Amino acid sequence: MGLFDIFKTQWSAGKMTPDDRKKLFWYLKRRTSYTAWKRAADAFDAFAVIFKKQIVEEPHAKGLMDGTYWEPYYSEILKAQVLYEQGLELLLQGDRNVWLYNDRGILGDAGTIANSWYSELVNNGARGDHFYDGKYVDEMTDAIKVFDIASRDAGYIQSMMADAPAPECWTTFWHDTFAKLPIPGQLPDVPIPTSEVLIKTNDEVAVFGIYEPQVKDGCMNYLLAGAPAPKLEVTDGTYVVGQPISVTWRLIWEDTRYFDGAIPEEESLYFPIETKIAKPAVVPTLPDSQPSAATGEPCPQSGNWVVLDDINGKQAFQKGERLPQYQGRDVIWLLVSS
Repeated sequence: MGLFDIFKTQWSAGKMTPDDRKKLFWYLKRRTSYTAWKRAADAFDAFAVIFKKQIVEEPHAKGLMDGTYWEPYYSEILKAQVLYEQGLELLLQGDRNVWLYNDRGILGDAGTIANSWYSELVNNGARGDHFYDGKYVDEMTDAIKVFDIASRDAGYIQSMMADAPAPECWTTFWHDTFAKLPIPGQLPDVPIPTSEVLIKTNDEVAVFGIYEPQVKDGCMNYLLAGAPAPKLEVTDGTYVVGQPISVTWRLIWEDTRYFDGAIPEEESLYFPIETKIAKPAVVPTLPDSQPSAATGEPCPQSGNWVVLDDINGKQAFQKGERLPQYQGRDVIWLLVSS
């Protein structure tokens, strides 16, 4: 330690124990893993299968009022599925920009659509006045609840609010959380950085990874490269007790997972078999894959098609017809009904 190091702000233990710190590090790696995101995407796929059954078997569900016409909503479901698929493919290449709040943050976009259906079916919309009719509504509601649980275990998306504090802070909440997790009995020590990377609140985060605020009981957080480093909630180790404060964040672990396309072996233990989200069985009346084609390609099947990134861009095409641009740009078209 240099002479002036004693004057630097540093992490120190209060109510957080070394064992707590190990568990927190494990938790952050688990939550930002490919496995956690794949589990959430699989849960949404299971919901989408039931949604499609509703469209196929009862496209217009009669109710007290006009009932529910389900087909117009299906393009949203397809878009979320495609975004999850694309995002997972990029993540498995080590591209974590899919978590940012910009045009590359496609996992955030997927989650926005998927979570909107939790709001609609479980909370009856933002104002509680949306109600849906259909033979599979109860089953869809149960499935979206399963998705919600899985999505809470998946990752950190850059906040839309520039001044949002770090998502995690140290309180007694963590002891309840740890008790419910399949944490291995023997955890490795939290790594000691080989080089010193310090970032102050509002500075741009240098690399994706786990950072630790240099204050008493500073709670590690996973920070996103390119985003501004956040403030930290003030706690007394039990409760949040004040307004968020500016801190210095120290890089503990740079996330270099998946650059080789491999999933670390430890991820097989993140979600025990009894809590894994099963891949949905294919409904016999449905095609194995959703037809899609790009601008300039011949339409492979007659029917109604939508633009992947604009659910309002719905048009009817005949088989063999050249698919056009949409609003002056090349797009991907998805078949929603034939």
